[in-house]
Amino acid sequence: MALGPFSKQDHLQITTLGLEFAVSEILCVWAGYWMDKKLGSFPWGIIVGAVAGFGLGFYQILRAAKQMARENANLQKAEKKDGRR
Repeated sequence: MALGPFSKQDHLQITTLGLEFAVSEILCVWAGYWMDKKLGSFPWGIIVGAVAGFGLGFYQILRAAKQMARENANLQKAEKKDGRR
């Protein structure tokens, strides 16, 4: 069954990226909250954790986008080489 322009593997990668982003955000905010409790610096640890989690999640998305672009370029080169296009 076709899922539109994306394959099932593409949907799985997109879902995984969303989950990785959410988990990195949650874990970093939790670590910031834990640090706030230990150091008594509320709310700075949570703020730093939220920013760090967002940065980490965004980095994961950019890394995956680069990898997908590289794979697409390699596929196009292979198709050109085989004369399929």
